[in-house]
Amino acid sequence: MIKSIQIQGYRGFSEFEMKDLARVNLLVGANNSGKTSALEALYLLASQGDPNSLWRVLWRRSERLPDRAAGNSPELDMCHLFTGHDMRMESRFGFKAEGDKSDRDVTFSIGEIGDEPRSKPPVREGVPLSSRFGLHIKGHPTPTAPIIPLSRFGGLSADALEMPRRMQRKFASDQGMLSQFITAESYSGNELIALWETVALTSNEERVLNALRLLEPSIEKIASVSVTHDYYGGGNQRGGFRAKFKDVERPVPIGSLGDGIWRLLVMAIAIAQCKDGILLIDEIDTGLHYSVMADMWKLIYGAARELNVQVFATTHSNDCIQSLAEVCCSEEEAGGNVTLQRIERGIKKSVAYTSKEIEAAAARGIEVR
Repeated sequence: MIKSIQIQGYRGFSEFEMKDLARVNLLVGANNSGKTSALEALYLLASQGDPNSLWRVLWRRSERLPDRAAGNSPELDMCHLFTGHDMRMESRFGFKAEGDKSDRDVTFSIGEIGDEPRSKPPVREGVPLSSRFGLHIKGHPTPTAPIIPLSRFGGLSADALEMPRRMQRKFASDQGMLSQFITAESYSGNELIALWETVALTSNEERVLNALRLLEPSIEKIASVSVTHDYYGGGNQRGGFRAKFKDVERPVPIGSLGDGIWRLLVMAIAIAQCKDGILLIDEIDTGLHYSVMADMWKLIYGAARELNVQVFATTHSNDCIQSLAEVCCSEEEAGGNVTLQRIERGIKKSVAYTSKEIEAAAARGIEVR
């Protein structure tokens, strides 16, 4: 498990540290304080610089350059990953984590792809860069790809990922951490079906059903169905699953049951993919009524302990914090296994609350968000 993480030069964090991390960690703070950025840092660290993870982080925030290539090939703008949105020669950001068994770190920096450095390296301020520049990735364990080529505008293109993919076969490390990053937009149906195939007909299937029964107790079972992108359109956001209800003959599409059911389905399937790894959930309370949050936390906490998963989640909701306090009070082993990390903009360290302090704050109505 990760016990602490240091972040340098990433987005709004010129320098930041979270310490005293536990099995389940809830990140709180005002808007634009850096909660989601902290999750991204953990995600990129866990993947050890995997270029596909980098692409997902940029794509999720729609950080794209105007179409510059023939055929409107998407190109993502790397500069927003650097503090101050300033990307130039030798700009860098990185993460370092201390674990209970081993430490890990990864650093991303801008540099030449070729062997001969330039005497006056160009700067990314609206002026095209040389196409010989790339994002260099170093760390421990060895990153999956040591360099990702960038376009002359400092962008990351889908075509550029082909070079790192070839390198991955040579430099691939078996020391990466399994991770899943759940955002407010969640997974599309097609993405979730692929994960479901590893859960169906295993002991984890019952865990998924129990999660859905928090909102719909009469659900007996669920199944994935074959879908096509064109049929559902728009990315097939919630296609692909049906639920069988007790005393109802016809299966019901899960997408028609509301945000909460889909959110619980995603979380329950995702945590089953993270054995001995980490689960990252942005805005964990999205779509959930306060009355089911305590049961949701019990499900997350139980699965995390059973599967040896470390959970990091964010929230703005006081109900979500109060519900976590209930779990701290009811679960005998919660002490030392649950923390709340308050992140404040411009402050270099988070404020950590233990499970006992979370309970006390909730009981006394002390604001910790």
